[in-house]
Amino acid sequence: MKGKIEIPAEPKRILVDGYLGSVIALDVQPVGSTTQDLKNVHLKDKIKGIEDISDERSAEKALSLKPDLIITAVQDEKVYDVYKKIAPTIVYPYGSFKDAHEELTTLAKILNKEEEGKAFLTAFDRRIEAARKKVKSALKENETVSIMGAFKNDVYVYGNGIYRGGQALYQQLQVNPPKQVRDTILKSKTGYEVISYETLPEYAGDYIFIDESNGGTFDKNNSIWKSLESVKKEQTYQMDTEFFWPYDPIAVANQAEEFADILTEMSDR
Repeated sequence: MKGKIEIPAEPKRILVDGYLGSVIALDVQPVGSTTQDLKNVHLKDKIKGIEDISDERSAEKALSLKPDLIITAVQDEKVYDVYKKIAPTIVYPYGSFKDAHEELTTLAKILNKEEEGKAFLTAFDRRIEAARKKVKSALKENETVSIMGAFKNDVYVYGNGIYRGGQALYQQLQVNPPKQVRDTILKSKTGYEVISYETLPEYAGDYIFIDESNGGTFDKNNSIWKSLESVKKEQTYQMDTEFFWPYDPIAVANQAEEFADILTEMSDR
């Protein structure tokens, strides 16, 4: 959080920018959020009545909603300066929380919704445990899984953080990453690494989830790509970016179940 602020004991009109899913998981309906947050496919049946302040974060629109608390993930000082003039503003930058439990527990305390938080996480844990058992039955003990992405002109490998379902796959389902991913990316602060095609084999798991976005594509005719065992065995899966990009607790639970289903299907081939 930025500095000392006075948080209402029981905020009633909350504006959220980056934490819409978490607030909804606490059974709170915000007065407003950004276009990007409102497009979250995991929340599409839960956002009725929430006003769109746009991704440009319209100060006029935000002010008109008369929020008594703003929660944002955006570190931009210009955005913060606008928000703090409207209402007490809490900033938790992207990646501030290690997992869904920490994120929801923290926000539940701020919003005086601790019972709702406990209830959600109890159900969350049941879903994760069922998905974890499904994966354990599907994969051999030493099999590994990677998340790789082509973003613009670069090739990425993702870890267990907020990117591309990494938390759901590695933290919640507890699948094995390849050794190179475990030894480097899972220990890094960024949660990802940009790599070359030449090093692909070092990061490639027995199963690979592929994300292609912002104009980026993998060269499927590249000899190194074609030499990967997971590619030869057709143990790769093209990810739906809209489904796997969000990282709120609602999304993470859905992603864990989806990963479990996909890995089970691929392991049966």
